[in-house]
Amino acid sequence: MYEIEERIMVEQPTMVMRGKVKLEDIPGFLGRVYHTVESQIRRAGAHVVGQPFARYRPLDTEYREFDIEAGLPVVMAVAGHGEVQASHLPGGPAVVTIHTGPYERMEPAYQAINAWIHEQDVDPGGPAWEVYYTDPNEEPDPATWRTEIVQPYRPAD
Repeated sequence: MYEIEERIMVEQPTMVMRGKVKLEDIPGFLGRVYHTVESQIRRAGAHVVGQPFARYRPLDTEYREFDIEAGLPVVMAVAGHGEVQASHLPGGPAVVTIHTGPYERMEPAYQAINAWIHEQDVDPGGPAWEVYYTDPNEEPDPATWRTEIVQPYRPAD
C-alpha cells in the first residue's frame, strides 16, 4: 500500500540531458547522464542541491521507448554545454509517494497515484518524475532502493 501526500512544489532549476531511450537501455543512459551532468555542473562552478531525477514520456503505448529528461537539481541554472542543458522541474500542486524496491516493480505506486488523481477529480499537470534516493552502485540490494514519484496535477477542465 502506498501513502499519497499532497505537496506544493517550488519550481526547481536543473541541469539535464535528454534522449529517446528503449526500456532496456534506461539504466545505462541514466548512469551516463548523471555522471556527465554532474561534471558539467562542477565545471560551471554551480552546486547540486538534491537527488538525481528523471521524467519519462512514453513514446509508445507498450512503454518500450521513452523520451527521458534526466539530471540533477541546482541552486541556479547555468549555461549548458554539449548535451547538457538548463531546465527546471515545475512548481505547483503535486501528489507524491515513495516506492521501496526494484524499479521494475513501481507500477503499483503509479496506479496508486492515478487512483488518487481519479478520486479527486483532477487532471495530471504534466509528466511525473522520479527522484532516486538510493544509488544502486552503493546499495546493490534492489529491495532497499527508495524512489519518490512526483505527479503534478491541476483542476479538471
